[in-house]
Parts: sequence; C-alpha cells; structure tokens
Amino acid sequence: MKPKYAFNLGRVFTLSLAELFSVFENMGLAFRLVDLYREILIIETEEELDLQKLQKRVGGTIRIMRVLDSLGRKKMYGPSAVFKDYFDAKLLKEKFLPLRTGKVQVGVSIFPMARQLPLYGESKRIGLDIKRILAAAGTPCRVVLPQSDSLSLPSVIVTNERLLEKGAEIDFLVSEERIYLAKTITVQDFEDYGRRDYQRPSRDQHVGMLPPKVAQMMINFALYPEEDMHNPKCSLLDPFVGSGTIIQEAMIMGLRGIGSDLSEKAIENAEKNLLWIKNRYKLPPGRFELAASDVKDLSANLPQSNYEAIVTEGTLGPVYAAVPSENEIKQNFKNLEQTYMTAFAEFKKILKPGKRVVIAFPAYRLPTAQAGTRAGYRFFDIVDKIIKSGYDIVDPVPAVLLERFDFLQVTKRKSIIYDRKDQFVSREIFIFRIQ
Repeated sequence: MKPKYAFNLGRVFTLSLAELFSVFENMGLAFRLVDLYREILIIETEEELDLQKLQKRVGGTIRIMRVLDSLGRKKMYGPSAVFKDYFDAKLLKEKFLPLRTGKVQVGVSIFPMARQLPLYGESKRIGLDIKRILAAAGTPCRVVLPQSDSLSLPSVIVTNERLLEKGAEIDFLVSEERIYLAKTITVQDFEDYGRRDYQRPSRDQHVGMLPPKVAQMMINFALYPEEDMHNPKCSLLDPFVGSGTIIQEAMIMGLRGIGSDLSEKAIENAEKNLLWIKNRYKLPPGRFELAASDVKDLSANLPQSNYEAIVTEGTLGPVYAAVPSENEIKQNFKNLEQTYMTAFAEFKKILKPGKRVVIAFPAYRLPTAQAGTRAGYRFFDIVDKIIKSGYDIVDPVPAVLLERFDFLQVTKRKSIIYDRKDQFVSREIFIFRIQ
C-alpha cells in the first residue's frame, strides 16, 4: 500500500499549502492529492518520506501525520460511532504504541475536513474508550484531550506532555464521506522558532519584524536548486536585509546568504544576529556576507556569486495604531514606488531569466466599507508596472485547486496575504519570475 501523509497547516493555511507544494516541486516529489480542507492536506506518495527532515524544512506546517487507515461514514456519524468496534489492545499497541512500556499517554485530536460536522464531545468519547481498552489489557493509560471547545491538541501540548515520546497522538481527520485515522509523527519546534525570533541580540521594531516561519516559507517559494543548497559559490540575496531574518533562515537551511541595506545600522544589527545564529547552530564559516548599498547601485556593489534567488521584504511603511486615512496610504505607496521599481530593474541585472524574486509588499487591512478591493485590503498598485518591466507572476497554488476548493485565499493578483488581527499593515507575498 502506498504511504499516505497528512499535514496540519498553519493559521494562514493557503500560505502553508503553497509552501508545501513548492517544496514538493523542488524535491521532485510525485504525489497524489487525496483530500484537502483548510488546515489539513492529505497526500499519497510513491515512496516513504523523511518526515523529521521535512518538518524542519517547512515553516508553515504545524504537525505531520501518517495516515494508517480510513473508514466510510454516514452523514451524521462521528468518529466515535464509526470507530466504535475498530480498536482493540493489540491494534493500539502495534500501530500507535510500539516499544512503549509502563504508563502511556495518549492524546486525541479531531480535524474537520468539511463544514458543520457533528464533532462535539467526540474526543472525550474516543479517549475514554481507548483508555478502557488499554486498562483491560493491563496497560495503564493517561488520556490528554483538547480543552474547552477545541477539537485538536495544540502543538505546545503535544510537545510539553511528551506525547510522541511517552505514547502517541491519535488523529481523526473527518471529511464528508470518510474518516481518516492517523498518527502524529512530528510537530513543529515552536520553541526553536521563538529563540530565533526573540533571543537574537538585535531586534528593531522600526524596520519590520518578519517572523522566522514566514521568512522560511518565502525562501521555499524561491525554488532554490536542491543541488546548489550547500554550494558556497551560489547565494540567496536579500537586498533589504534589515535585522537579517531571511538570511538567518537561509543559513539554517544550508544556503549561503548575502544581504545588503542602505542603512549602516541595519548592517550592524544583521551582522550581530547572523553571528549569533552561526554560533548557536554551529554553522560552518562563509554562510553569509553583508554589504552596505543603496538599491539603485545594488548590482555594482554585490560580492561576486551565482545568485539563485532574491527573497526580501522591504520597508512596509509606518506602523499604525489605528486605521490610516486614504491620503496616508496613497502617500506611503507613492514614497515606496520609486524604490521598488528601481530595485526590480537591478534584480534583472543580478538574476538569470527564469529565476525567482519572492517579495512581501505592504497591504492595508481596512473596514470592508472603506476598501475598494477584496476582503477589505488596500493593495500597492505597482504589480502591473513590474510585469511590464520583464517579470511574470507565479501562481502560488495551482489554478485547478483554486477552482476546486473555494476556501483557498489567493488574491486576484496571485498573491497571498499574511496578517495578524492586531495589525493594520499586512504582508502581501508575491512570487515573481524573470522573463
């Protein structure tokens, strides 16, 4: 039987899905899409995947599960009814608890894969049933269940309760016609991402705070050639390096990163952070290089290298505590346009045709009544000019999937928005390709 895997996508699930597809493409992975709904993707592959390695590679996937079985379901039947006579002690020990001795810990998570499913109270019913079966077989068990109205366990609980070391997390992925039974194999190392963000020696909120996870996702969109990842003659470029977040994630992934910035202070802060990353992760020398440069002189001031991709986030403009006025937004975009158009002209001198530029532009989240655009966003009107200057926009998610799954959130501009509820300035992420 071909292996099946389920991926628990992050809060901005379309961005996480797009990242996975980019990584699969870069790996040359052949797969069949089995099912998809918002935070859950299920695929079937021809060969086994190294899930530990894959989990570290992607920034937008919370957990990866191995799908072990699936059963059909009638419309109003939840997991506890469908799997009522499925589990026994032998199956639990062989499939979920091999080599476990003493008291085991079992977590139960349910992930809906359709709207309005009868799932209330299902985790508790399943958990108690599993505990009863194991107790009858002489195996003491502690069951860990989601709290309040949640259906699934947060990755923090899976990690802190050491479920994968002391027992298992059993997952039920509930679609309209089937319920997939899965076992969690890996969870995202949220503590490590936190260290890479908050423990760096230099953090400047005035130059943007790109989360390391998002930086990692953007790097994966670049399709940096697998064969050149550890080649010191090849590099990824961030021309608006800021505090160095994109370069640090590139270094951890095994790439050589080169960063530039007009601000000497930014270069100084980035160097402190990147040296800290190099030492903390025991990375070899030569993984990064920094250069002070105005973007209009970028191609003349960069170190010699084979540049495989550009991944960057320039200034997003001012930070607002309230919704900015239309005049403020227009002025901000006007101030940024020349910088970005100059940058894209320079990018064509640095990258070969077919190479990618992954970039985050500012987008303003507004009350719907004030916005003349999709979902209450005011977008940077620069994309058509970039295309005319010799770029194509890459679909972040295959168009056929956008037609099939109406919950995927890709703009008409072929971008994906990354935002937070407490912020008015969002990130609009594009993948450009040089013609």
